[in-house]
Amino acid sequence: MTIGVFGASGRMGRLVIQEALAQSVNVAAMIDLDTRQETLQGVEVLVDFSTPGAWGRLGGLLEGTGAALVSGTTGLAPEHRSMLSGWSRDRAVFYSSNMSTGVFVLNRLVREALSMLGGGFDMEIVEIHHRGKADSPSGTASALMEGLPGNRVYGRSGWGSGRPPEEIGVHSLRGGDVPGEHQVHLLGDGERLCLTHAATGRRVFALGALRAAFFVLGKKPGLYGMEDLVGWNP
Repeated sequence: MTIGVFGASGRMGRLVIQEALAQSVNVAAMIDLDTRQETLQGVEVLVDFSTPGAWGRLGGLLEGTGAALVSGTTGLAPEHRSMLSGWSRDRAVFYSSNMSTGVFVLNRLVREALSMLGGGFDMEIVEIHHRGKADSPSGTASALMEGLPGNRVYGRSGWGSGRPPEEIGVHSLRGGDVPGEHQVHLLGDGERLCLTHAATGRRVFALGALRAAFFVLGKKPGLYGMEDLVGWNP
């Protein structure tokens, strides 16, 4: 497989390149916003760990090519979701805000727990990341809440009348070199349940992105995600 990396000089970009070379994957393009390379010649899958603001350049690179795309960029707005949808009409596009299989399982467990508990439990999310993380809350925290009813409250301060039952509270902690930790607290009367995923290093995300690249290689156009990857055996 021959890949390109967009956002090559970032933390994740450098890790993807390192792990790709360790797996004898050919890295034909290493691109940043200030890189003059204008084509993806020979690239079968482009791996993107950049920023939403760089996606104009990303779209220009993809245009007119058959390269598949794997993206783990977070902080997407609705217009970026539309861009993913548009690109997926011409190529296989894999998107996940977190490339960890464990986080995917956490998401499923949260939904199963909420269904089994049957109401009466308040949900609060605490996410912890390194001091350099640009977006808050994390893309993973947003994914954990996706499709769930309730008003989102991002941190709390001041004086109020307590916590309405329909709230989902989200709390972002930033500091040190924490790769990523997500805690989902389900708090009831007389008991509470806490589901947690902690990454001990960023390597797991780079390996997940490469696994996703192998997955989309040769796939028909469409938008794919972790639910398609989990259980896939090459």
